[in-house]
Amino acid sequence: MKPIKVGMIGTGFIADWHHDAFASLPDAEFAALCHEPHGNAQQTAAGRANLHKKCEEWGITAYESYDAMLADQSLDALIIGSINPCHFSQIIAGLKAGKHLLVEKPVVTSLEDLDQIAEAGKACGKIVFPAHNFVYRNAVQKAKSIIESGALGKIIYSTFVSSHNISEAHAHGWRSRKALSNGGALMDSGHHLVYQLLYLLGTPVALHAFCSKMALQNMECEDTAHVLVKFKDGSTASIMQSWASGIDHGISGIRILGDKGCLVISDALYLNGQKIDEDVQYGNSFARQARAFVDAIRNGSAPASTLEDSRNTLKLIYSAYASDCV
Repeated sequence: MKPIKVGMIGTGFIADWHHDAFASLPDAEFAALCHEPHGNAQQTAAGRANLHKKCEEWGITAYESYDAMLADQSLDALIIGSINPCHFSQIIAGLKAGKHLLVEKPVVTSLEDLDQIAEAGKACGKIVFPAHNFVYRNAVQKAKSIIESGALGKIIYSTFVSSHNISEAHAHGWRSRKALSNGGALMDSGHHLVYQLLYLLGTPVALHAFCSKMALQNMECEDTAHVLVKFKDGSTASIMQSWASGIDHGISGIRILGDKGCLVISDALYLNGQKIDEDVQYGNSFARQARAFVDAIRNGSAPASTLEDSRNTLKLIYSAYASDCV
């Protein structure tokens, strides 16, 4: 079987996770990497040096530009891992070049752009696959099956919480500027919480939110966001994403309370206090996501989290910002 050959734009830490994930598959090959310059001269030089270091280490082709990588007809698919403002133009160019695309979150930060991407993908028959890696954790997929089985009974209340620090480079880089990020902690890391909520519980019908800058005062957007949502059946949920504290022992995780049982996803999946699945690892989520992406290309298998879920994620986040944000 001819391997699916994959290239990636973006040389940050996320490239390592994608490389290792595709390298673990017998029918895929992580074959090329490119760096798209942004920032000042020092940042551009550092990115280019990182490109050549990774490519030499991995034994793959280094491209100095995205256009050069697009022209490589041996590549079947691309991973878009660049900064948010670059995604839309790179996605459209990738589709025009006949590539399937795995796109880091957020796919884009504009609903209009997302609709145009969906139409372009359908028109050329290529896949645009959101990199919503957390739903590919086996523990999350098993939790969904348990919820759908009715084992928890009527869902009453759920919490989706993540608190962690971010690096100085992230805190003072493009993420700190609203014109480039279109949001803070909720738009960035909070994306993971929102698309998992949609995957497990569906789309809420009402919300209210509170956003604050608790620690990263240099940022133009929030470092902490708390979103309260209500579903059609009356159940409620809370989403909390913060970059203000990394002391989250016993705090971060997903907790779902029903009138017949409860689920917790933290260091493992627990049903009514009993550990039933340990696959919550970050690296495993990338490997399982890579498998799903290759299966989508080969067999037309649907992703666990779709472009429509990307759209609903953006709608919820922008509704939260409209509700209350600094």
